[in-house]
Amino acid sequence: MDSRFLSAATVIGVLGCVAAAATPLVAGASPAFTGSVVTSGVLGVVFAARNVQLLRARGRVSLPPAVLTTLFGGWFMLAPLLYDVGFLSTAGTQLSGLLVATFGTYAVVAALAGE
Repeated sequence: MDSRFLSAATVIGVLGCVAAAATPLVAGASPAFTGSVVTSGVLGVVFAARNVQLLRARGRVSLPPAVLTTLFGGWFMLAPLLYDVGFLSTAGTQLSGLLVATFGTYAVVAALAGE
């Protein structure tokens, strides 16, 4: 696998978590949705950033933070459906979740393949 693409994939995980956390604040979503997604976004950033850090230090993806990053991406896609929020909150959070889950899964596969 291309190490530049893998590096970009892990950085997209971080940026996607940041975007997911910012979306309900910008869109003016309900307090429950905002609290859930912002908290999840902060935790997602922690694990996604750890993944970037370990990739740069070791030259390979670490499976635990890659898996947790992917799970947060899935939550960002699911959460708007459970909270029934408006269009902007749904679209922004789900788009961010799609990016996090897609590139997080790529990192998981790279870790499992020993890349």
